[in-house]
Amino acid sequence: MTRFTWRDLPLKSLALAAVVIAAAAPATAFLLEYERSAILRGEAWRIATAHFAHYGPDHLLWNVLPLIGIGVLFEGALGRRFLPVFAASCLAVGGGLLLLDPGLPAYRGLSGALNGLWVAGALFAARDERRAGHASLAWIYRGCVVLDLGKIAFEAATGTPIFTDPARIGADPVALSHLLGAGAGLCAALPALTSARRRARSVPSPGTHEPGRSPCRSA
Repeated sequence: MTRFTWRDLPLKSLALAAVVIAAAAPATAFLLEYERSAILRGEAWRIATAHFAHYGPDHLLWNVLPLIGIGVLFEGALGRRFLPVFAASCLAVGGGLLLLDPGLPAYRGLSGALNGLWVAGALFAARDERRAGHASLAWIYRGCVVLDLGKIAFEAATGTPIFTDPARIGADPVALSHLLGAGAGLCAALPALTSARRRARSVPSPGTHEPGRSPCRSA
């Protein structure tokens, strides 16, 4: 039986969760939230910091628990990419909302960035399982990406969130933020995955040699 150690903890997710909880104070949230008019006046930091602001305890809980869960599932697969993917997802969501949703006056929450971590983490986990010869698990992780995209499409089409109650969290979910986050996770994962696959294909198989060159010989 494998012994559990502190290295098995999702330390990056737990650290991010601590920062999110610390930023949950109402006075702090007003300084961090995405506020379109304030951003256009020059308070550009809100594009990145909005993801640490929340509308209340229920909203905070519905973001912190999935963050830790994603860490448990995918922090190992993402490795050092975890924080860069998170940062890229935050910027993609905030910047995308500014460009694509001019009618949105304010936004708070981690859910958009969490979609980025979920998509990227599932893709890297699928790669790891494929390399380990676990094809069925690899397809399950790919299915996680498809399910997430299906959830986003359903919520965008119906306006009905699957997991949260807008009345309890104090705000309506913004489906565009979830799509932007998922897109950021996809863009973060695919270049690394495709380049690794190209490198794997370029490695000659044992017993082969490059065309036009004599195979190496030993005495």
